[in-house]
Amino acid sequence: MDRESILENIEKAKNASLEEGAAYYDSLPPELATPGEPTDIYKNNQSIRREESRKTRPNGSSALVMAATQAVVDGDGAEGLAHAHKRAEDDSELYRKRGEHDRAEIAKHQYMEEHFLPAVETVINYTSPDELLNCKDALSKLDKYVFGSGNSTGYTAAYIRSAYGDLLGQDINHRFGESDPTVVEVVRRIKFLADSDDIRTAVGLAKQLKRQIDDGQHLASDDDYALIGRVAAYAS
Repeated sequence: MDRESILENIEKAKNASLEEGAAYYDSLPPELATPGEPTDIYKNNQSIRREESRKTRPNGSSALVMAATQAVVDGDGAEGLAHAHKRAEDDSELYRKRGEHDRAEIAKHQYMEEHFLPAVETVINYTSPDELLNCKDALSKLDKYVFGSGNSTGYTAAYIRSAYGDLLGQDINHRFGESDPTVVEVVRRIKFLADSDDIRTAVGLAKQLKRQIDDGQHLASDDDYALIGRVAAYAS
């Protein structure tokens, strides 16, 4: 059988299968006939995966994230977050003691709008939303200066995802593809140790560096991060 005949038979079989499927759904009672829903879910998941594949995610974050975070907390030529938080806390407590609970809440909301959220935006403007999300120490430090009900842990990360969702995965400053100087140096040492058959030391260095990158202490290129991951996972 030639190629054209094979393709023709395949097409006929496909069409017959589709017709049988349609006839089957037509025969079902209305409450059981729900064609299209699984396909819609599948297509939606496909779209999500396709959109995600177009994005660029950094491996870790640069040291600039912590530097910028510390600057907004301490204040540099303006009132820092730490001082503004203490003042708002004192004001809120004073209003509460007076029985002015509405004013106490207003003081907190005003602090969040005029000091906390602009501080987060400043860090992002100097770095990127992805890098701040990757930096555990920076997120933890900023969370300490949140006013809200209950545990404030995770507030900063949630705000970034909500307010900067469209910018996540966008290498705005074109820095995600480069390793910082520390990563470059340690990768060089790992390669040297591996070439010298000092595998145990190379693995130890790789594990330590990978933890630091994953915590957002350093920024690594995709190639360097892949190499670090392979060495860190090596089992003798």
